[in-house]
Amino acid sequence: MKRILVFFILLTSGVSGVNAQDIITLRSGEEVKSKIIRLNQKDVTFVAENSSDTVFLYRDDISKLTYRSGIIIYLDQTEMPTFTGGQASDSLFVLGQADAALYYKGYRPAAIGTMFASIYFPFGLIPAIACSSKPPALYNLGYKDQELMKNANYYDGYTRKAHEIKKKKVWGGFAIGTGFIIGMVFIMSVVATTY
Repeated sequence: MKRILVFFILLTSGVSGVNAQDIITLRSGEEVKSKIIRLNQKDVTFVAENSSDTVFLYRDDISKLTYRSGIIIYLDQTEMPTFTGGQASDSLFVLGQADAALYYKGYRPAAIGTMFASIYFPFGLIPAIACSSKPPALYNLGYKDQELMKNANYYDGYTRKAHEIKKKKVWGGFAIGTGFIIGMVFIMSVVATTY
C-alpha cells in the first residue's frame, strides 16, 4: 500500500524541481520520468518529474531504467545478464568495468616507467611492486560520465577494473624490460664467446 501511495504522490505532485531526463519503467508498464540518483541493491533512489523530493522505489517493482545517455539497465531477473564470481550482480558495476576497459589509459606512465626501470634488473622490481599495488589516481581514470561515477556500484566497478588493467600493464612493462636486458646479456655473451 505504501508503494502505491508513494507512486500516486509522485504522479500528482505539482512542484517542479527536476529536469526529468531518465525514465523508470515499472513492471506494470507505467513510466516515471525522473532524475535517477542511485541504484541500490534493494531500491532505486530518484527525484520524480514535477517534484523536488528524493524518493525511492523497490527494485522488485521496476522493470528497467533508461538513462538520458541512452544506457538501459534491466532489473527483471529474466533480462539481466549472467554474472560470475563473488562480486555483486549489479548491472552498473558491470557497466563500470566495461567502461574502464574502454576509457582507462592512465596506466601508460607507470607501465613505461617500469619497463625502463626493469632494464636495471632486479631494481625494476621496486617500481613494478609500487606501481601495481597503488590504485590509479582519480585524475588518471579517464571516465566519460561524471554522473555515473557518483553511483557507488559504477565507481567500484570502474576503479577495480582500472586497477586490474594497471597491474597487468605494469607487470607487462616489467617483463618487457627484463626480457630486453636478459636478451642483450645473452647476445653479448654469445658474441663474446664466438670471438
